[in-house]
Amino acid sequence: MSELTNQRFLFPEKAVVGYLNGASRSPQLKSVAAAAKHALWWREEHSGMPIPAFFSTVKTIKEEFAKLINCPEPERVAMIPAASYGVATAAKNVPLSKGQNVIVVEDQFPSNYYSWAVKCQEAGAELRVVARPEAGAADRWSDRVLAAVDQHTAAVAIANIHWADGAVFDLKAIRIRTDEVDAWLVIDGTQSLGAYPFDVQDIRPDVLCTGGYKWLMGPYGCGYAYYGERMDNGSPIEENWINRAGSEDFRNLVNYRDDYRPLAGRYSVGEHSNFLMGPMQMTALQQVNAWGPENIQTYCAGLWSGIEPLLEKAGIQLPAERAHHLIGLRLPESIDAVRLAAEFEQRGLFVSYRGDAVRVSPNCYNTPEELAELAAAILKA
Repeated sequence: MSELTNQRFLFPEKAVVGYLNGASRSPQLKSVAAAAKHALWWREEHSGMPIPAFFSTVKTIKEEFAKLINCPEPERVAMIPAASYGVATAAKNVPLSKGQNVIVVEDQFPSNYYSWAVKCQEAGAELRVVARPEAGAADRWSDRVLAAVDQHTAAVAIANIHWADGAVFDLKAIRIRTDEVDAWLVIDGTQSLGAYPFDVQDIRPDVLCTGGYKWLMGPYGCGYAYYGERMDNGSPIEENWINRAGSEDFRNLVNYRDDYRPLAGRYSVGEHSNFLMGPMQMTALQQVNAWGPENIQTYCAGLWSGIEPLLEKAGIQLPAERAHHLIGLRLPESIDAVRLAAEFEQRGLFVSYRGDAVRVSPNCYNTPEELAELAAAILKA
């Protein structure tokens, strides 16, 4: 599409005014709500569902997600209920033995930490946590990750964008380094996919998983995973009927089969043909693809450009490397954090607090005036 303009009209006005917290949960699109209502109507009017309905919407969802990440094979996409499910599936399949290590970063989101902590403990391996650089440090966080990888590294499990402060990791460089030691690259894209460009053909992750209720505009309880070639013959964390080959033939379901559906088909969660959530997910992904992550980044960059001088006046420097949809503002000691929270509340601004950062996460439904209010609140505090 051409240059993205404000998209507030696609949401209920009350839900988006002052809402600078898309990294927590997206507001609900009117079209997604309409899809849910239609699905409920169908359920009220019809007791059964035609067999093709178990597969047709899922097929479209996979195609839309594959399009978003530039994946030419939609069958490499699995339907999952949460990013943690995709990470757990990856952890089950990554070979790990005593003396090896798995690399994560400091304050990584728990869903991409606990599975690795448990696996390392069981295997007698090291969970290597890479610390965040101090303010003003000469090296980047990505540089520290690269330095932590060695010949004993089995996997690097990392996000594209850190959930707390918006730090952007150099995934291409990390992929090159993991290739050198034959390590896996497992990416949590929950805070990037949908608002920040990602290309699986460029980054080549072994696993890419994401929750669907943030930047992908879907309902809570849905997610997606891409599984690369290393996972083609792996073990799922559950066995369900619909993931087996030939599951379209309901008459022969009790003629059990050992073979799975192609590629990532074995990894989808049971009952993923959710007749309420499926239409919502499909509608949401279609809208996100219509916007385009590149256009969302450009739009959000424009929001920040108007207030950057004001933030500098308050002693806040925006990161040189940043994703414009999620930035952690680190407050100088001159700013009263309690008063600032009160200022935000008085002005009807919704943000999140993560550690020592105020996390601001706008999207295409926000306006320059709302960012100006944000800057005014900071200056007053």
